[in-house]
Amino acid sequence: MSPEQLKVLQRLSQLFEEGRAGPSQIRELSSLLTAINQNQDRSDVFANPPFSHARSSNDTL
Repeated sequence: MSPEQLKVLQRLSQLFEEGRAGPSQIRELSSLLTAINQNQDRSDVFANPPFSHARSSNDTL
């Protein structure tokens, strides 16, 4: 999450806590969370090594 996204999330969170959030803030929060999740998914692709089966082996007999 970028610093800008964090600031927006904090602002929206405050509005929701105060009960002042309306339909436009709900849409804004939805869009923000979608963007954050998409960025996280892209990061996960590069951060996690490929899986290997427990029975697989690179050793030759």
